[in-house]
Amino acid sequence: MSTLSPYIEDVFVEFYLLAQFEGLPLYYQDQTASHNFYNIIFNNKQLTISQSNYILKILQKYKTIAQTKNLDYSAALEAPQWKNTFRTIDTTKRVWIERTEDKTIVICLKFPYQLKVEFDTEVESHNDGIWGSWDPERKIRILPLYDINIIQINEFVKKHGFEIENSFVDALSEVEEVWQNQDTVLPHSLITEHGVILVNSPEDADAWFNEHASGDVVTDLLLAKSMGYLYTIAPTTLSEKIAASPGNSFWIKNSSDFLELCRHINNKICIVLDRTSDTLAWLKTFAQDLDLAGIDRQTVKVCFRMNKDDQSGLNDWVGDNGFGGKVDEGNILIFNHKPAKWLFKEEKTVTLLVTNNLYPSTNSITKDWLTSHPCVIYLGDIKPSELRNQNIVEL
Repeated sequence: MSTLSPYIEDVFVEFYLLAQFEGLPLYYQDQTASHNFYNIIFNNKQLTISQSNYILKILQKYKTIAQTKNLDYSAALEAPQWKNTFRTIDTTKRVWIERTEDKTIVICLKFPYQLKVEFDTEVESHNDGIWGSWDPERKIRILPLYDINIIQINEFVKKHGFEIENSFVDALSEVEEVWQNQDTVLPHSLITEHGVILVNSPEDADAWFNEHASGDVVTDLLLAKSMGYLYTIAPTTLSEKIAASPGNSFWIKNSSDFLELCRHINNKICIVLDRTSDTLAWLKTFAQDLDLAGIDRQTVKVCFRMNKDDQSGLNDWVGDNGFGGKVDEGNILIFNHKPAKWLFKEEKTVTLLVTNNLYPSTNSITKDWLTSHPCVIYLGDIKPSELRNQNIVEL
């Protein structure tokens, strides 16, 4: 039989039901698309022009098969008629500044969904994962002006041809002026011929820094970072990249880079191992990496032992391979799952906190320490999973 309705929406509904109940041999991609189109039409929603063209292609492709099942809609395809108008996709790309009801100043971006991946890659990944908020009624992304890199936003909107309103231009000009004069305004750290110094810092901060500084550039850069004085020159080394980042979480893939960083730190470095990993295998590999890097094993202390019932042989291995002895004689201290309480009574601070964890620690002390320490290194081949609002920077 031929279809009774001349409208393609009705024709497609008949076709879809026939396919469902008579088992028409549709390709997988056509099955999925047909199901989606049927739901749109059944719920009386508008199709886009591209969706309507896809529907016509499906109907044309299976026209002959449908005729064998007594559904002949060939006449409807000759001059397709549509019952409803098509939905127009909003492709507006615009950026502006607004002040919210609570007086917060925000950046507003309106752009089509097709740009979401680019936005996430080019903007969000460079701003410590700050996602902002989504206004579903206005269909705009809202970002806090003072928590986001507006220079990065400007590069994104220029690259993708946004309409840039004057309010955004004015805010950008103000921020650029501050950045241009940051050497006289913002607190930061610098490397000079005399070592690391704090800039635009009060006297008490200078006094504390000078009292605790070691004279070693890497150690002191990280000390300045822990005080909130970031390194503002374009970073080139691992330590400079860490010192320049406002975040506290970093990922180093291989031990050689990590040990090269350790070589220049004369304060304590603590490694907290994941208790679910093969501890002895990790220690053996680390020992080989130490030897390749030319670092004396006596500077590394394994600060835990297995109980007497353990059959792994770890306790004997530690003593036989130079990782035992007094912990105060080492500067790289290794713990299993959680740090020892005596560590927090030590006078020397821990410059680097290191872990091979891939997932958040289940130990509350370790978890809190990884969250609060100013410089956490995740060491391993695989990038660890991130907590909410955490951004782990690859070095």
